[in-house]
Amino acid sequence: MKIGDKATNPGEMRTRITLQQRTVTSGDGGFQTPGWSTLASVWAKWTNVHGSEVWAAQSVQAEQPATVLIRYLAGLDTTCAVLKGSDRFEIVSIDDIQERNEYLELKVQRMRSG
Repeated sequence: MKIGDKATNPGEMRTRITLQQRTVTSGDGGFQTPGWSTLASVWAKWTNVHGSEVWAAQSVQAEQPATVLIRYLAGLDTTCAVLKGSDRFEIVSIDDIQERNEYLELKVQRMRSG
């Protein structure tokens, strides 16, 4: 696979993740309960930040920041989340690489519980 001028090995997309979107359900008495529903399960290239990126991430108090490369998926936005195993990550930014609707690069950080 080629992204711009850079050749990338599709075998690097070996991490299975689940993309989730926020939901709100109404329970007894009309109380609304926030939750998550599955948008898609996809293969991704997961890269934890390293080197100088770690210092930059710590300066904005990001927890376990990472860069995630996936094939293009319409409807994905920064209100969605990435589930990797049992860990949920919020999407900080989305880049449609070269605006070609082929690949998305997501910047994520682990969501704080509570």
